[in-house]
Amino acid sequence: MVTKEEVEQLMLQYFPSCPLCRANEGYEISGAFKNYVQCRSCGAKWESPDFVKCEELKELQLWEASYDGKGDSLKRKKYSVKFWQDSKAIEKTMKAIEKTKEVKDMESKVELIFRPEMTDRQLQDSIVKSLEEITRWDYGSTLYGKLGSLLSGTSFSEAATIRLLRAIFEQNKILIMQNELIYRGLTQRQKINAKVQ
Repeated sequence: MVTKEEVEQLMLQYFPSCPLCRANEGYEISGAFKNYVQCRSCGAKWESPDFVKCEELKELQLWEASYDGKGDSLKRKKYSVKFWQDSKAIEKTMKAIEKTKEVKDMESKVELIFRPEMTDRQLQDSIVKSLEEITRWDYGSTLYGKLGSLLSGTSFSEAATIRLLRAIFEQNKILIMQNELIYRGLTQRQKINAKVQ
């Protein structure tokens, strides 16, 4: 079994300074198999099965980010020693992961009109739902539509404009979904014609 000093020497051989904070304060070794190495400066904790053998360090996994959160996006992902030795690659990868995360967060907040994986039946149901939504915005035929502008404090023309814009929005959604159905039908017919010829 290897000693803590041997594991620290192996880490120092490849990383005289911490891959995240670049400090030269050395490392604390922990774990039953002495397979965890923690920077004494920033607290970033690394794990590698290579520490157990203590022969050659091939890959590292960031087990815990630094105290200030640096490297959090790289946690629990294995990378080669060459990657961890390249500070520019580390920064570039962290930025790319953060950007991807931001895009996913934005996508989860945005309601799409339809998704490519929706079936034709689901698209047709969405069209019907939008048609029903348009009738809800036809307030002129309901009691609230006749009295709503008086009760809400908005002018009749403002209320009518809002209803009209909402109806136009729903109509555009319907057109987009209908166009998708037509496109799918034409694509399918094209594939059938190609097989026949």
